[in-house]
Amino acid sequence: MYWKSTVKSEMILINKPSLYLNNSICNQIILLKNQSMKKANTYFRYLLDYLKFGDFKSIVSSVKYLNNQTSHSDDRVIRTSIGTFFCRKNTNDFQFANYYYEWGVKKFILDHVKEFTVFIDGGACTGDYSILLAKKNLRCIAFEPMLDNYNVMVKNLELNNLTGKVQVYNFALGSENVQARFNFNPVNTGASHIDRGNDSANELSEIHTFDSLLSELKIGKDEEILFKLDVEGMEPEALQGSFNFIRQYPNISFIMEDKHTGQHPIRTILTKTAEFEIGTVDEFNIYARKIRNLY
Repeated sequence: MYWKSTVKSEMILINKPSLYLNNSICNQIILLKNQSMKKANTYFRYLLDYLKFGDFKSIVSSVKYLNNQTSHSDDRVIRTSIGTFFCRKNTNDFQFANYYYEWGVKKFILDHVKEFTVFIDGGACTGDYSILLAKKNLRCIAFEPMLDNYNVMVKNLELNNLTGKVQVYNFALGSENVQARFNFNPVNTGASHIDRGNDSANELSEIHTFDSLLSELKIGKDEEILFKLDVEGMEPEALQGSFNFIRQYPNISFIMEDKHTGQHPIRTILTKTAEFEIGTVDEFNIYARKIRNLY
């Protein structure tokens, strides 16, 4: 590409790599701008839900958490558009309780909620999704391996008059029935995860295959099932432990976080099990709707 100089009457060759570099910088600026706008929209939604219930303490906690990963210093009970929640001191439980937390996933579920009769929550943490959907008359089954999170979920079910209406289990879903060590994150409790040999685990928990629970759960073959897996990198193992379930039940849809594993291992396991329609929910999650068995 040639531009005419305004200083001298001569043609100057513009180095193409320089143009590519400039384009790359511009694209990065646009990307950062879009990310900033998205974050601003997210925080604005959070703000609206806290303001709706006059919860200024959670607004302050949000700012503290963003700035230095700290939170309120006392245990609290708060109300949001989902319900009533117990929030542990020095954690981000207040964030999980917000109606707009993980809004891309929630919006996807709420847009399709009338299509389902059963909700299975793998990695339920403090129970916000199960509480939201139990109030919409779905049968809810929740799994959470971290004992402290599990106890808070049980308390939250009590606060929302849902005790006995949501089946809760204090173990993880995986590819075999074993015990394993997990890293419990005492601040961002939803980021707790299985230890992959780093020797920093601080909690022992059981892991069960979903297939091993089928006789106990007694889910009807005609049910319309939404299965959410947010298990901090254990999504492929949880799918492997659900092989018979996927084969035996015709009406299954998954929502799965792929942030830690990428889509490839998830898609590989799914497509070896049945034919699925697979698409994007948001930047961290995909959906998969079963169409038919392979054979």
